[in-house]
Parts: sequence; structure tokens; C-alpha cells
Amino acid sequence: MDLPDPVVLLKGTLPPIAAALLLVGLGGARLLPLAVAVGLGTAFGLLKEWPALPHQLWAAPDGRQWLLWGLFAATVVALVERFGGLRGRAAAGVGAAAAAAAVYLLLMKQAARWDMLQVLQHVGVGGLAAALSVLACRTTLGRAPANVAPAAVFTLLLSADAVLLTLGRSGLLAQMCGAVAAALGAAAGTSLWRRDVRLVAADGAWLGAAHGLFVLAGVHLASLAWPAAWCALAAPLPLLLLGRGLAARPVAWTVAAVLALLPGLAAAFWLASGG
Repeated sequence: MDLPDPVVLLKGTLPPIAAALLLVGLGGARLLPLAVAVGLGTAFGLLKEWPALPHQLWAAPDGRQWLLWGLFAATVVALVERFGGLRGRAAAGVGAAAAAAAVYLLLMKQAARWDMLQVLQHVGVGGLAAALSVLACRTTLGRAPANVAPAAVFTLLLSADAVLLTLGRSGLLAQMCGAVAAALGAAAGTSLWRRDVRLVAADGAWLGAAHGLFVLAGVHLASLAWPAAWCALAAPLPLLLLGRGLAARPVAWTVAAVLALLPGLAAAFWLASGG
């Protein structure tokens, strides 16, 4: 595998890192979804092009740009919940619905050529997988330690997704996913001078959407094989086994969370590498 161009790497990582350090560093973790959106949008503009507006994409669909707008929507849902505009089951439902709708938009161009069975298979099942990813992340974060540990664990997950997309032969998708991971990692770094840096259930909207949408995009817009994708999609599910009691011991929770992620991710990498 060829080494990435350093300039391209910087275009994909510096904007989200700068956005997270500025917004989260000044305004706290409640601005993390905004930092992700700003950093990801800027990185995409520098790497590829500035995204078209949704009404333009409706007429001329582009899966990668719809993926971007789907993640923007997920960050808006998280922001609204962070500021008290959504609560409980309503917030969970809106976040899951946004992720499922993003799958439809992601596949709009391909779906126009599919028969009904293929639409049900790819759009229906894919939308369900993205929605479940959001709900699983929300549940996990609701039981996680109230410190920076969950941010470190999910940075690992998204970074692994980015490497998996590289194996799936999509440098742009890998860079986009890496931008989300970079924003989250930089936000975690602000815990060095802020004590309120923590992920909450609301962040499951954009974290779950990012994980689900990027992996599905790797199949439909790149060359990631379905077996590897299903293993990657399922990788966070064992985190649901971590009970609230373990959250009182952040180090133990972090170790357990990383060990819980490893089997699914290892299987995904093995399958993506031709194993």
C-alpha cells in the first residue's frame, strides 16, 4: 500500500483538528458536533470540492456528497439534543431516522437502476443497520464513564474504519472518516485544560451515523467486500455488554471497550485483506 501524500493528509486532518481545538477548547464538548461538521466540510472542500447544496444533489445525486450532508444532519440532531431541544426517545428516534434517510440519499443514484428487491436489500437493510448503529452508540455512551475515555475508544473505532476504507480502495472516503476521527481525537486532547470534555448519549447520533454510513459507503462507493463490512458494522455491538457499574472504573471500562471492539475489527481487516 502506497504511503499517502503528506499534503493530502494535512488537508484532511488539519481542518477538523483546528475546528475541534477552537470550538471545544472554548465552548466545551457541547460544541463537538459543530466542530465535526465544520472540520469535515472544510476537509472535503480542500480534498475534493465544496459540496453542492441539497436541492442540487437531488437533481444530480452524488453519493459522497450526500454522505457529507447526512453526517451534517446527524451533527445537527446531536447539537439540538445537547442544547435541550430534543430528549429521550424522541431524540433517539430522530437520530436513527436521520441515519436511515442518509442511506437512501447515499444510494439514490444506484437505486434508480435497481429493482424493488435490490432496493429493499440495500436501502432497507442498510438504513436499518445505520439506525441500529446510532441506537447502539447512544446506549453505550449513556452507560459510559463521564470523562474522556469514551472519546478515546470511539476515536479508535473511527480510525479503524478509515484504515478499512483505505483497504477498500477509497482514499477520499478514508480521508473523510479520518477527519471525523481527527476532530474527536483533538476534542479529547482538550481535556488537558478542560474538565468537561465527555461524550453523552446525544453524540451517538453523529458517531453511529459516521460509523454506519462510512462502512456502507465503502461497499457501494468503493471496493469493500460485504463480509468485511458486516464485521465492521457489528464491531461496536459488544460495547452494549459493558454495564453501568463498570463506568465507575474508567480505566477498566476503557480496556474492556477496546477488547470488545477488537474481534469485529480484526475479522473485518482480515476479510478486507483477502483472508
